[in-house]
Amino acid sequence: MKTHLVSLKGYILTWLALLALAGLTILIGFANLGQFNILVAVAIAAAQASLLAAVYMHGLFGTTLIRVIAAGGIIWFLFFLTLVLGDYMTRGWVPFPGK
Repeated sequence: MKTHLVSLKGYILTWLALLALAGLTILIGFANLGQFNILVAVAIAAAQASLLAAVYMHGLFGTTLIRVIAAGGIIWFLFFLTLVLGDYMTRGWVPFPGK
């Protein structure tokens, strides 16, 4: 089995990037972006999750099977996100309140 170790410099740079993204999340929490607050917050969270999966979980250097499983997880997440957003966006279509 082929193993690939990320260098200490790679781990430190990833850690610093995660700290910067966490700080940016805090700053965005104080900013009033209107409807775009949640969009920016989710984009930052997606960037953090991508960094974690790629470097710390060795998804970037993993075998093909690991990449296929990660891609399946992403597709599954997007499927459920589509269902949730479809439900949320169509809630006002029925003229009866509470239905």
